[in-house]
Amino acid sequence: MKRKNIFISGTNTEVGKTFVTLNIIKLLVFKGTKVNPYKPIETGCKEQLSELIPHDSMLFYKAINKRISLNQINPYRFLEPISPAAAIKRSRKKIYIKDYRKKLEDLPSGDITLIEGAGGLCSPLAPDGYNIDLIKKINAPTILVAKDEIGVINNVMLSINMLNKYKIKILAIVLNRKANSQPVGMNNYKEIKSLTKTPLIQILNKKHNNQKEFNKLIKLITA
Repeated sequence: MKRKNIFISGTNTEVGKTFVTLNIIKLLVFKGTKVNPYKPIETGCKEQLSELIPHDSMLFYKAINKRISLNQINPYRFLEPISPAAAIKRSRKKIYIKDYRKKLEDLPSGDITLIEGAGGLCSPLAPDGYNIDLIKKINAPTILVAKDEIGVINNVMLSINMLNKYKIKILAIVLNRKANSQPVGMNNYKEIKSLTKTPLIQILNKKHNNQKEFNKLIKLITA
């Protein structure tokens, strides 16, 4: 399999990117694929013995059986649960989009690199750019994760328009339903499907078995 970069972004923060990314990693590992997770920057880390421990990146590290180091998966981390750009500015460190790209290029060989951004497409990832600027620089096909809730149609369509503007390939839209129940008559899946030809995959909350849906994602990623 030719090595490829896949970016996983969201319409906003707290939409389920890490849940989706982690399940993709586990399934790829199960299938024998050598996958490199990469989360260039993580904020809101916990401090243990003067070391910052990144929650999401640690999940990825364990999912690949620690095949590559945690520092390779997540080279930049901060304590405050704020935007990456704000955390960088407060620290007075010089970290730019080009640094994320350089760390990505330094990863060990593998079949697929799964890159998880922070927040939405236009969330500031560094003082000089957004998530979408990194996606453009590395030319990575993107999976867009959206939370299945009132207002998601607007968020999805705005994100699609932004990705199209930057000429970024959209592999799939993942509609992630985190709530156990929804208002009567609401069917975001059906409405979004009528508005775009991009593959749309519905993931139900964590209590459900989403194996079939994640297999659809794997097929799109490895095609």
